[in-house]
Amino acid sequence: MEVTKEQVLESMNTYCTERKYGSESLTDGFKEKFSNFIVKKYEGKDVEEEDFKADLHFNLDTAFSASVDLKTSLTAQFATKENEYKNQITELNKKIVTPKQPPQQFELPEDVKNQLAELEKFKTEQSKQSKRKEILEMAKQNIQQSLHGSFENFVADSEVLLDKDSKEQADALVAKYQKVMQPTYGSIKPLAPRQVQKRDEEILGGIKEVKVC
Repeated sequence: MEVTKEQVLESMNTYCTERKYGSESLTDGFKEKFSNFIVKKYEGKDVEEEDFKADLHFNLDTAFSASVDLKTSLTAQFATKENEYKNQITELNKKIVTPKQPPQQFELPEDVKNQLAELEKFKTEQSKQSKRKEILEMAKQNIQQSLHGSFENFVADSEVLLDKDSKEQADALVAKYQKVMQPTYGSIKPLAPRQVQKRDEEILGGIKEVKVC
């Protein structure tokens, strides 16, 4: 088989959904670059589908593990820096105010200000990623499993509000997705058990019996 970019993206999204590799770890930007890398790797080659998928899955597993390790390392580094800055500020405050002296105005060094701002930005992003994951899990409960990959791509660039209720944001995303999918797909809600059974029976009923001699 010839490997195309559409094939790579489809297989990648399916595998990421199965393995629960969220977009906070393997971002859309990564997927775009990764798909180009895989297509170039197999350009002009005739490869077996099983070999292609095995290679793809191995690389995705490796990338996800690296992403998790990096995130853990950065979190630990920022936590250490945060404690260092707090200790510095505590020591500075001791020097600024004494029982026999009136309070004095003190301005933090510019580099300390910048690093504190960077730390706050990192913590906010971590909170947003956690909130996004919670919202996605809530939203997926109201969407057929076969559409989970499509839904994740649909809401990839949506804004997450830390001060707004997660369920309210999840319901809003589901409603927006339903509006887009309605003309071509109809309802996106998960099928009830009886509907699933009926659908399976219809599929099985359409298969012709083959006599084996």
